[in-house]
Amino acid sequence: MTYTVVGQEDYKEGHVVTLKGDTLYGFVSDRKLGAFGGIHDKIKFRGKRLKKRFSPDQVLSYKKGDSIYRSLILEGEAEFLRVVSEGFVSLYMYELQEQGEEMVLDIAYLKKEKNSDLVRADQGLLGLKRKVLTRFFDDCPPLVKKIRDKQFKYAYQLVDYYNEWKKR
Repeated sequence: MTYTVVGQEDYKEGHVVTLKGDTLYGFVSDRKLGAFGGIHDKIKFRGKRLKKRFSPDQVLSYKKGDSIYRSLILEGEAEFLRVVSEGFVSLYMYELQEQGEEMVLDIAYLKKEKNSDLVRADQGLLGLKRKVLTRFFDDCPPLVKKIRDKQFKYAYQLVDYYNEWKKR
């Protein structure tokens, strides 16, 4: 007896913002669910009379359900990163999924408002990259002290603190 297993596409309502700034509304899939699924290299878009795939270098961003992804340069290549928060410093997550694995790893990256460079904020289970982060936040001495004193455990805490500090 032979069984055929078909992975299901995870399409959700959303939109794609093209490089020209046009917004295409429809349904977006960025991963296939199931044991043989995974995150797509190119997102799939279905709209009115349009069915297309987009790579990170073909769009500015996309929204799928409640999640927004931006196309950003990561280690020399355009990649999709999930937006966690945006402000003076923005927090993005690069979603990494090993082939054949169902678990998705979130790798935290930070970007300052007037700089296009992304800085990796964490080392996975090993916690924050404190030396890198003290240099990244060198314009905020109170935060640098808190990083050195290990008062924060997660990247979002640093981002929240810095963005509030900059508002003053």
